[in-house]
Amino acid sequence: MTVTPEQRTYARIAAILFFAKFVLESGGDSVTIIARRGESFAATARFATEHALLWRFCLLNVGLAWIVTGLLAYAWYVVLEPVDKRLAQLALVLRLGACFVGAASLMFRVAQARLYMASETEGLFTSEQLHTLVAVSQRAAGAGVTTAWMFLGAGATLFFLLFRRSRYLPRVLADFGIVTSVVLAGMAAAAFVFPERTNELKLFGLPALLIEVATALYLLIKGLQPRATAEARAVE
Repeated sequence: MTVTPEQRTYARIAAILFFAKFVLESGGDSVTIIARRGESFAATARFATEHALLWRFCLLNVGLAWIVTGLLAYAWYVVLEPVDKRLAQLALVLRLGACFVGAASLMFRVAQARLYMASETEGLFTSEQLHTLVAVSQRAAGAGVTTAWMFLGAGATLFFLLFRRSRYLPRVLADFGIVTSVVLAGMAAAAFVFPERTNELKLFGLPALLIEVATALYLLIKGLQPRATAEARAVE
């Protein structure tokens, strides 16, 4: 496959967008989820109330991360559309589906924040009632995210399949991308059925994240490598 200047440009744009998405998502979840693990409901509610602006800003970062994920999918589509237009379109649709579902699930996290703040109003709800409502909204948000992961895994599988066919990436990297993307989709389906095992199952999604990091670094540093064209010319 020949490589056009437009494809090279979008490949590096995709790499930059991936790291932007990673920073936004990590920044948002680190304050609202990761740092809150192990805390009691009262402690989390107190933090969310005392740092309401920070909490909303972090949730905004999560929403922006889903938007950037959509832009990243489009960049990958531009790169791989010449390889197989129909498969590239299907992969784009799947990744955009993940963005829509993931962004929509953010509404439950916003509702969760409002419930935390409602704990400061005496007589509105009891602590047990608020805890139950927060748990319900958290479960709904989790279901949305795991559904989005299914879309992401399916779309990434097709994108890495096209990378393998085009030889734009080293074959081993594309092969690992296909395998880890399939595992990601399977992990998400299992987490949807067994939400109480989500934390353990997330470990199976880590290889997919590492492969996307490696792919982004490769595209940013080396760009697209038209090995298929070079090999074809060597044979001639």
